Amino acid sequence: MKLSRSGLTIALLLTPAFARAEDKGTTKTTSQDAARTGGDPMNTPDAAKKSQASDERMTDARLVALLHHVNQDEIAAGQLAQSQGQSSAIKSYGQQLIVDHTKSDQEVKAAAQKAGVSMDDSALTTHDREMMKIDQNKMDQLKRMKGAEFDRTFAQVLAKDHDHMVSMLRDHKNELQSADLKQLVEKTIPVLEKHKDMAEKAEKDISRSSNQARTAPTPR
Repeated sequence: MKLSRSGLTIALLLTPAFARAEDKGTTKTTSQDAARTGGDPMNTPDAAKKSQASDERMTDARLVALLHHVNQDEIAAGQLAQSQGQSSAIKSYGQQLIVDHTKSDQEVKAAAQKAGVSMDDSALTTHDREMMKIDQNKMDQLKRMKGAEFDRTFAQVLAKDHDHMVSMLRDHKNELQSADLKQLVEKTIPVLEKHKDMAEKAEKDISRSSNQARTAPTPR
């Protein structure tokens, strides 16, 4: 769907820079983004991620490689949510990610075989590889979080990542040559949208629970 950090706090990770960045649709994400965002991949301009991907033509081989990596990354994210999540919502979400992306990866392999496309990373662009490194660094940061901090940030990151992937698939679907891969994209988009909605709902539920805990009267 894939750059010192120990001093980072959740206040930095959830800074309004996310919202400000999404208004800069013409910004390009490059290897200089780390310097622009204070070395914090959680604060990478998300609109730039989408904008650069939209400028690159989608080949059948690139799509297969991208979807395979996304599925593997989301399975790993689901496992992380189950082992490190505090709330039942995040643990349940993690299980859903594992189930759906395991199935999706099997479908990618089958569609690629029908289309005569090998799952070869050589089809990935330089930008694809940069984004995979940034996404992996986001997961590495999440691994250092615990409790509500982890749950809230995990939900936020996963919602944005799924939203970006949906947009990219929609933007590039018609560039594909294989009818089987076009059909795969049509089948994959609703699954990714469901995951985005689940993440957004989990984030709202976590925030609501945290607010209720803070405002609850102290027992006498």
